Amino acid sequence: MILGHYANTYLIHKLVKRYNIELNLYLLLFGAYLPDLIDKPLNKFFLLPGRGIAHSVIVQALFFLPFFFLMPRYKRSFLSVWFGCILHLIQDTILLSIAFWPIVGDLSDYRRFSVVESFYNFYVEVKYPYTLLAEIISFILCGCFSLYEWIFNMKELAEEKVILDDRDYNS
Repeated sequence: MILGHYANTYLIHKLVKRYNIELNLYLLLFGAYLPDLIDKPLNKFFLLPGRGIAHSVIVQALFFLPFFFLMPRYKRSFLSVWFGCILHLIQDTILLSIAFWPIVGDLSDYRRFSVVESFYNFYVEVKYPYTLLAEIISFILCGCFSLYEWIFNMKELAEEKVILDDRDYNS
């Protein structure tokens, strides 16, 4: 879900912002791709699963939690990246045995694949139509949400201009 990770993460960022939860969008997007940026090269060069170590919530917690305590000044930045990683796992709909490795399950049980093969299966042969459909729906929702925000902001700007014009006219 190359495009889906971007669209869904952007949409979630916009939604949490409405509840005054401030996350850095760029770090959130980086986190949304981080598990694949770690696991895909490990798959290619060390024959580990493509959804492996970095797709484990346990490993992520062991990595990120020390930074929260050792570098409290950057807590929001680390939280943005980690939240992006968690969003990645949710969007990948990974098995619980992968998400909670090494407590539950074994990584050696999972199929190894190349990035090119995955891309071809996903976008060209459409072997996983439900995932492609989810990506298309997320892009449509993201587009609709962005269009709504754009129209709403334009309306606010127009109303603000009318108020300012009225003040100029009355003075």
